[in-house]
Amino acid sequence: MPRHENRTTPKIVSGHVYTEDEYTGTLVGSPAWFAWLNTATTFYYAGRLGTFTAHRECRQRGGHYWTAYRRQAGVLRRVYLGTALQLTAPHLEEVALTLSTPPYQKGGTPTHSTSEA
Repeated sequence: MPRHENRTTPKIVSGHVYTEDEYTGTLVGSPAWFAWLNTATTFYYAGRLGTFTAHRECRQRGGHYWTAYRRQAGVLRRVYLGTALQLTAPHLEEVALTLSTPPYQKGGTPTHSTSEA
């Protein structure tokens, strides 16, 4: 089932942020990108290697950290992204690949079928 788009969630497509404010078209990794991350709470990432939704969370030790989420075959997976300064284009693409790859069980077999009919 395809993802239903939330029109208010900022999107990152082709390395640029698309929002409904002055940050639209901002390049990921630019100074404006890091300024935007200080005010943002969520975004949807669509890269060449996969997709995910990221949320900014406050941790018990203090500070804000980002976590990536993706639901695949009914299973919600998450990956720690790090602080805003760690959210570079290569890092986001690496996490997208991680989340798009099927998770494996101890025996080295996928936990769900990846074949498409």
